[in-house]
Formats: sequence, structure tokens, C-alpha cells
Amino acid sequence: MTTESVLPWVRLPEPYKTTYDLQVIAVQHGLRHFQLRRSPRPDEGIPPPEPLHHETLKFTDLASPDPSQTPPEGNNSAWARAQRSPLTYLTWAGTEAPSVGQIWNTVHAILTLRSENEIFRAVLSGPGRDVLAKELQAVGLAVDHPSPSAPPGQAIPESVSHHGQLVFYRSTFWQGAGSPFGARPAWVADADIYSSMRRPLTNYPIFPVQQTLTTKFPDVRVHATHPVRPAKPTPGSRIYSRYIPHLDEFFSIWALDYTNEEHLQLFHKWQNDPRVAKGWNETGTLDEHREYLRKIHEDPHQITVLAKFNDTFFSYHEIYWAKEDHLGAHYDADDFDRGRHSLVGDQRFRGSHRVMVWWCSIMHYMFLDDARTKHIVGEPKFTNLTPLAYDHAMGFNVEKLVDLPHKRSALVKCRREKFFHIAPFRFDGTDHLERNPFRALKL
Repeated sequence: MTTESVLPWVRLPEPYKTTYDLQVIAVQHGLRHFQLRRSPRPDEGIPPPEPLHHETLKFTDLASPDPSQTPPEGNNSAWARAQRSPLTYLTWAGTEAPSVGQIWNTVHAILTLRSENEIFRAVLSGPGRDVLAKELQAVGLAVDHPSPSAPPGQAIPESVSHHGQLVFYRSTFWQGAGSPFGARPAWVADADIYSSMRRPLTNYPIFPVQQTLTTKFPDVRVHATHPVRPAKPTPGSRIYSRYIPHLDEFFSIWALDYTNEEHLQLFHKWQNDPRVAKGWNETGTLDEHREYLRKIHEDPHQITVLAKFNDTFFSYHEIYWAKEDHLGAHYDADDFDRGRHSLVGDQRFRGSHRVMVWWCSIMHYMFLDDARTKHIVGEPKFTNLTPLAYDHAMGFNVEKLVDLPHKRSALVKCRREKFFHIAPFRFDGTDHLERNPFRALKL
């Protein structure tokens, strides 16, 4: 729900689905002043763990600085880049400052409105400002404005206007900095992930690194030392959710349960679709497909998932750890590199305005699930230009061509830093990838 005249909703991921309205409370000198308020719209979810809107917190729309008052482009220091970024003012009254979670949700609202900004500045004003600023920096949601700097041989500029300003990075927000839902970022924090255990794994330290050896010769070209992998999500649990403003829909990822009749029937139906079979070559009986999924369920190096838009499953994905996968034999894989295979089974959900959403979101899940994942890799057929274009739009580079037993593939790799730098979370369908793939590329 976003047009030129209608402000988008700000919505928490499932299971919360809490909706917030962006209300314009004033316009001064052409600059809108906002307040984030709970919407009367029914949420059909559960309440968030704490209030994520503050009754007196107000913020201005991002305002670009006067170019005549900013450092020249020839100065590309962190200070100069911040000075050229847009600015917002956050103000509140009362005796208590907003919580970190309430500022996180305000940043969420700002990036929903203005997703194109890599960084922006903020001035905080209200009781408890210094403590709040310290907390925001401690969780990585903001940094103190850098001090003046200049390229070698140039005089360091004098500046006082940056004092008291914080700098927020789009990339750290999407990595989950300041997320108020516990140890995992908001989009992967559903408690049902661990419902098969008496206590959620987030109550314990991060899974340790302990090396093991996997050998699958002669069946598969795998002989690798790699970390022992953590427990898989509870079958049937929702492991990722994100609200998609331009669709006014939720996208979610669910751990496939091969004993669930609905999940099994969807996989069986899709694999026997000639369109899918052309790429996957996994046609078979229901029993054969049950056995296929059972084997993956018992394989610690991969998980199977289904994806939904709102309440409709439309796609199937296999997510694997690359080092002990057959692809790991073709490059120097890091311990926590991951890859994925995907198919869209329901043709109603094809089209770039949806593909960009789920392509990006599957990757987002893979990077968030373990912060040690530095790269996502893939192996599309090297002549299949459409997936290569989507991969490129998400930050993948073609490393080389590899000859697998069943196809010649492009080995593609996306760095964590590049994915979050590009942050392709707000593609709204105005660029049609099928018509011109390169219009969607950010780098």
C-alpha cells in the first residue's frame, strides 16, 4: 500500500503483524513532521514484546543538505559522506527517552519511506538523549558522526555542525541491529522455530565451531572438513517473515515437514509439472518424493523450505551449507558459506515484482540465520540468463564456469557486505527485469 498520495504502512513481521500509521502532524518549510502510531487496522497477530511506538516521539522527513554547504565530492572521507547525507530530527517529551526498540521501529519507518538512502543523520532531542545515543551505538544501530577528515595533502576542514549527530546505516538495520525481539533479528525471531525443544536455542550461547569430516565418495564428489552444523528448525515452523509494502502482503519461509500431507502433496505436484521437471528432473511417485524429502531431512548439510505470500504456498527451496556440498569441491569455500536451489510451483506468483521479493528474502534469511555466513553461492546453468540477471541484481558475481556431472554452471558468489550495501528490499515492480535486466542492477 504505497502511492504518491498515500503513506505506506509500517508493519512488523509475523507472528506480530502489528501495523503502524505514519501520520503527518505538521508541515514546516515544506518538511513533513511525522508521528508513528498504532493503526486501528486489525493485525491478526500477537502483541510485540514491548511497545514499539512512543506517544510523544516525533521525527522529520529526511532533508537533503544544501549542496553549497556540504564538502566537495573530492572529499570522500567518512565525515564528508555523512555531511552529504540527509538529516532527520527526532524529538520527544516527558521524563523517559524512547527505548532502543522504538527508535528501531522509527528507523524502520524512515527506510520504508526512503529506501534509497545508504546512510542518514539524526539529531536526538529530549530527556535521556545521551543515554539513548549510547545505547543505539552499543547495539550497532547508529554510530557517532565521524570527525572532520580530508584526503592526503588537503587541509582538514573545521566543523562544529556535526556535533551531537548520529549516523544510521541502512545495511546495519537490515542485519538486525537494535531489533527488539531477542538474540535473533526481527525477521527470523519466530519462537516456533524452536518449538520442538523445551527452551529456545536463543537462551544459550551461539552454536560452537567444532570441525568434522564428511565423505560421500563415490556417490557424490564430497570429501570435506567443515563445522558440525546446528540443529535444523522445527519442521512446519515459520523461519522468516517480512511485510512487503508494495504488495501489501507478507512473505514467509517455512521449514518443510515431509510427514505433513499438504507439504508433501505440493512438492509432488510441482515436481511433476513439466515446466518444473525441465529444470529439476525429479518427476516421480508420491512415495519416491516422500523418500527424497526424508533423505534431505536426515542430511545435516541442507534443509528444505516452502515459501508463502500471505497464506498461499507458492515455491520450494533447498538451502545447503556449501563446504560439504558437491559445489564446495569447485572453490575455496568458507566454513559458513551457503547456497540454495529454488522453484516456483504456483505460476500465479511469477513476475519480477514478486521474484525480486522472494529472491532477496531467501538470501536475507540465509545471511541472518548465522552471522558467520560471509558468502552465498549458486550454480545456475551458464546459459540461463534470467536467473543470472536476478542474481546480479542481488549482488552476485560470476566467479567462473564449473562442469558439474549434469550441467555446465556459472559459479556465482555474493558477499555479505555487498548484499547489505545494495539492500534490494524495496524493489516495487517499476523496473521490469524480464524486459531489461540491467535496469534493476544497483552495482
